[in-house]
Amino acid sequence: MFDARALLASLHRAAVQGAEPFGRTRAAVSQWLLQHPSLLAPGATIRVFGMGKASVAMAAGAVAALHDAGLDPQHGIVVSASPVATALASATHGHGAHGSAQRFDALSPVQPDQLQQQRQQQTLPLPLGFTVVSGDHPVPGPASLQAADLISDAVAEVQPGDIALVLLSGGTSSLAAAPVSALALAVGDVDRAQAHLANLADTLLESGLAIHEMNAIRRRLLRWGAGRLAVALSDRGAAHIPVFAISDVIGDDPAVIGSGPCSPDPLDEPTFLALLDAHDVRNALERDTAIFLGLAGSGRPPIVAPASHAAFARVDYEIIARNRDAIHALATAARASGVDHVYVDATPLEGEAAPLGDRLARYAIAQARTLPANESAMFVFGGEPVVNLRATYERAWDDGDDRDDTPEDASTAAPLADTDRQRTAIEELRALFGDGASDALRSTSRAQIDEPMRGGRMQVLALSAAFALEEAAAAGDTAAWRVTLLAAGTDGRDGPTDAAGAIVDAATPALARRSGRRPERDLATGRSWFPLDAAEALLRSGPTGTNVMDVVAVFVGRDGQ
Repeated sequence: MFDARALLASLHRAAVQGAEPFGRTRAAVSQWLLQHPSLLAPGATIRVFGMGKASVAMAAGAVAALHDAGLDPQHGIVVSASPVATALASATHGHGAHGSAQRFDALSPVQPDQLQQQRQQQTLPLPLGFTVVSGDHPVPGPASLQAADLISDAVAEVQPGDIALVLLSGGTSSLAAAPVSALALAVGDVDRAQAHLANLADTLLESGLAIHEMNAIRRRLLRWGAGRLAVALSDRGAAHIPVFAISDVIGDDPAVIGSGPCSPDPLDEPTFLALLDAHDVRNALERDTAIFLGLAGSGRPPIVAPASHAAFARVDYEIIARNRDAIHALATAARASGVDHVYVDATPLEGEAAPLGDRLARYAIAQARTLPANESAMFVFGGEPVVNLRATYERAWDDGDDRDDTPEDASTAAPLADTDRQRTAIEELRALFGDGASDALRSTSRAQIDEPMRGGRMQVLALSAAFALEEAAAAGDTAAWRVTLLAAGTDGRDGPTDAAGAIVDAATPALARRSGRRPERDLATGRSWFPLDAAEALLRSGPTGTNVMDVVAVFVGRDGQ
């Protein structure tokens, strides 16, 4: 029997492979070396600065390219979320192209010889002179401060004429976060200043800001944000600063990726202050932070280097992987797998995750109604929705133990189904509500009391989509049963959970209820992981070693498939 989940899981692997960091970095660095032979003077030293979730694999790719050119780099600092795990993950989780190139009714696992070859390519040991450390993510802490200090040490070793090769990827803003020295002086010491950075990160995450908005604010306080790394390297005499980045932001703005270590800040003071006020950040900050940012007292925003600074003339910036690479790789794999119609939406997914999930599911149902019964389709999207954690916290707090265990009537006009999964969902609906009732789908089961905020934006989007599919199916719309939706992050970790995201259909909510969950309440109170786990809908890919935001693939199968 056809398995839509297996298809979508294989397409997630293909998407990750589309942004694979080792090979892309190796190719990009090799090309840069070919284009700049005059820069490689005899005895020139190349120093590598890698930061972000993909930094280990990127550094390995850069070292391989340098070795290919006959160079022997011995100086490098690499800051990752987990160096060992990232290197292993890039060898074991990030490769789906070989399987996805086959038809989806005959998917095959990775062959041992292919996996061994990938491990050999991806876990190329870094030179002994390289330092590899872990930072904290998503909220900077002591490990992030230590990582930033080690970057300072590496910068201090740069000699005039050296080439500083910088590798950036998602997570840099937190993993290598440390306060500018002026903030430490303002609040008393560097540890207190680091605590202010952590508080700021928490505040911005809770506000539901998009990543470009968060980084526009926090880069002003970061030791290596807003172009300060490029300035420091230039001050040490670095002759050239080639930067290779994997973009984890909508728009691929170098000033936003990693908070712009080698890029000038494009916001002037009035625009910066207006951004803070637009999201009511002013009232949520600690007073010392607000003063330092120019939001209180007589303070002004921290000074940043202008775009005209000489340091930026030494920077060559190239984005080597982005979200569109992932979604196009997914789309290519879907076509190769035998999907009849594949559509890629170029408009990035932005805004609140739950409404997006609902809208995408309803769109897919509408398409399924008109798609011939013997044809299949895939709708592919990419981007990075958000979840307003502050509002979710408030709902979870208000929820407390005030639980109404009396169900409202609900409609069970769902069609008869051909698959065990559909039959299970319909039987569950009928057992709960009987026949012929209203449209509200509520559970009788008393939900377990679980900690809130166990879930991520992709799980929120997926669960919201599942409710829309269930509602349509219960109302008798047979098209809803043709739809299966994948929503997952490319880094393999959605929020503070063990899952990349989820794969859902119209049966998902009922299966969650059967395990004692109240998925509607779970969605409202930040517990999306629990019902998706109960319904066996979570996608657990493991860390992928890259990060180019999120992918959503909505599959409309052939009728009766």
